[in-house]
Amino acid sequence: MVTFATPVIDTQPTGSAVIRIVIAEDHGVVADGLATMLSFEDDMQVQSIVTSGEQLVEFVLTERPDLALVDVNLIGMDGLTAVRQILKHDVPTRMMALTMFIDHDTVTRAVAAGVAGYLPKNVRRKELIQAVRAVAAGKGFLHPDVTRPFLERVGPLAIHAGIEPLTHREQEVLEVMATGGTTRDIADVLCISEETVKSHLSRIYAKLKADDRVQAVVTAMRHGLVR
Repeated sequence: MVTFATPVIDTQPTGSAVIRIVIAEDHGVVADGLATMLSFEDDMQVQSIVTSGEQLVEFVLTERPDLALVDVNLIGMDGLTAVRQILKHDVPTRMMALTMFIDHDTVTRAVAAGVAGYLPKNVRRKELIQAVRAVAAGKGFLHPDVTRPFLERVGPLAIHAGIEPLTHREQEVLEVMATGGTTRDIADVLCISEETVKSHLSRIYAKLKADDRVQAVVTAMRHGLVR
């Protein structure tokens, strides 16, 4: 039996909707800092900190937390191999990479492994909290520092295939979204209302057969719709 680091004590009010989180990080100071930041949120509970891919797989398959924050480099089995092993099983845990690496190759491997979110370690606390809530809610999240280099390298290699053409305005919305822009950001850049942006996003998702922003961006990347 693998021994895990001492879990963070649950101090959340009984009955509250708490996002249960495991942190997979082999640097103690970083892991403790993440746990401390997350502990300030009433809707988040760090269940445990693990330092290896093997520990992560065992903990997730046993405890089934809502979210795993995973570093790419871990002791023993690496983080992405652990993610792939976990996702072979029918568990509800969502995977999000949190790492110092934002290069194209690592991001591509992470997306291929099945992560639903990707953040650099220098992310601000507000962005971390936003991403955790989004991914735990079933959405995708790619940090702007990750999205643009990823698309610039991979997008031009893809071709259009079976994708209904986007209108000029939908293409503009997609371009801003691909840089990590929020609905408000898109509205401000294009000088349109947020409701109009939401309408465009709905049509973009339908055309790209995507459920959320990350899927839409990845699909757009694969078909060369953004650079």
